[in-house]
Amino acid sequence: MLNKILISWILIFNSVNLKAAEGQGGMPQLNPETFSSQLFWLTIFFFLILILNHFFFLPRIERIREQRKKTIDSYVEEAKIINDSVIEIIERIEKDYKVAKDEYSSLVKEVYEKNKASYDLEVKDLTKKIEEKKETFTNELKVTEESLRKSIPKICIELSDKLYENIMSEKKPANLNEFEDFERSNNGS
Repeated sequence: MLNKILISWILIFNSVNLKAAEGQGGMPQLNPETFSSQLFWLTIFFFLILILNHFFFLPRIERIREQRKKTIDSYVEEAKIINDSVIEIIERIEKDYKVAKDEYSSLVKEVYEKNKASYDLEVKDLTKKIEEKKETFTNELKVTEESLRKSIPKICIELSDKLYENIMSEKKPANLNEFEDFERSNNGS
């Protein structure tokens, strides 16, 4: 509103000056008689513009600048708060990760030790069973060997009888006592 009034006054005063200078002929700006009025209006416009700038435009610009600064400062402060919370969350995550890693390592170690003890026990049991079976088989083998050794003379006599019969085509049974005598004579010499 103030701007419209000011512009109206300026146009009215300028139109009066233009009509006055028109009647004199020539360029009115260079006429020394109009210098004083031109200086007067220059001074009034200068102070009017100065007052408008100082009391109207500059305070608005200053308010806008302050609002922008407050907005920027609030955003920066909010960003700092968010950054601090992110750093805190990261530290908490790292701490939780370390605790979980240590817990996991201890669980793995505990399970490993338990499994190793179980494995050692199983190996010990298997070794013991294998030794028992080995001893059993060895004893059975000795018994079988003993029975085979006892039956060797009988088998040899039967074999020699069959050979004799096949070679000579006659049947003559051998005597077990003769074989034992023969064996003793070979072992003694």
